Amino acid sequence: MGILRFFGLCLRAVIMAALVGGALAFAAVPSPYRAFTPELYDLTEAAPNVYIDDPAAAPRVLKMIAAAEDNVAAFFGELQTDPVWVLCTTADCEDRMGMRANGMTYGFHLILMGPRGINEMILTHERVHAELHRYISITDVLGPKFPAWFDEGLATYLSGDDRPWMPADARESDWILEAKDFFSWVRLREGRDWRDSYGAAARLVAEIEQVAGRDGLRDLIRRVGENGEDFDAVYAEVMGR
Repeated sequence: MGILRFFGLCLRAVIMAALVGGALAFAAVPSPYRAFTPELYDLTEAAPNVYIDDPAAAPRVLKMIAAAEDNVAAFFGELQTDPVWVLCTTADCEDRMGMRANGMTYGFHLILMGPRGINEMILTHERVHAELHRYISITDVLGPKFPAWFDEGLATYLSGDDRPWMPADARESDWILEAKDFFSWVRLREGRDWRDSYGAAARLVAEIEQVAGRDGLRDLIRRVGENGEDFDAVYAEVMGR
């Protein structure tokens, strides 16, 4: 799950807690915001920028992180981001950190993983989010440069996740184009199996590669992220829509 959109909420919540003198109460409530200070919640730094609740599991997990980063670099080239990883291998840690998803990425700064997300595929998914998010600032939370469907679709597609349902006909996925931001992504997912939305998003990303090739997919990201071109305009041009 891409969580750039929650980053602004996190900052506002911390500021509000401090303003009303509720910082201690805020810290006492389990929530993913605790990942910003993992040492306070019994996590150990197993390697630079990698925190884990079970040091004995660190060698295995570090190998998976390295494999995930290799997967992402195979698409993006040399990685430009270096997020902090906070990894819970147990349900107790997951509860303590207030986790509600297998993995969450905050901008390009922080990746928080629950025990069901600690595998190469989901680690790759979250690392894709972080690398794509280097183009996005806090001002893009409500109007992101890359729509939510592309953010999630790219991460799903590049991770090789075979769980979502990808339609054979890409036009069956066009409904997900309405998911421009986090709120529309959530709204479109309501009443559906999660595999529908992720599958539809991944199918449209796969279609971009089918039409324009992998270099064309990279070029779309470059034009939007580096050149500041409008995503919808570039997407329409690439796809001939």
